Amino acid sequence: MSLKLLRSQKIISTRQFQSQFAQMIKEAKKQGVYYNVVKNGESVGVFLPTRFWESLLEDMEAMSSPRYLKSIKESREQAERGEVYSLDEAFGQ
Repeated sequence: MSLKLLRSQKIISTRQFQSQFAQMIKEAKKQGVYYNVVKNGESVGVFLPTRFWESLLEDMEAMSSPRYLKSIKESREQAERGEVYSLDEAFGQ
């Protein structure tokens, strides 16, 4: 899990989830956070704002594409061989 994603997580109890749901929706949308809902110290579910959910769906769809996975593999191999461009070369600055 990426560090950015972990920083976007807020842990909330099931009791807080029930009593603060309306506030959570506002905060999730405004601040781009998601909630890990816990009961007795164990995660029982996750509340994601639509933006997070759509991004996850896009990532899962991309990762299920053989063509996409092949392009990632080829790009990594090119980088290992040093077949890369500097920003100046790529953008002509």
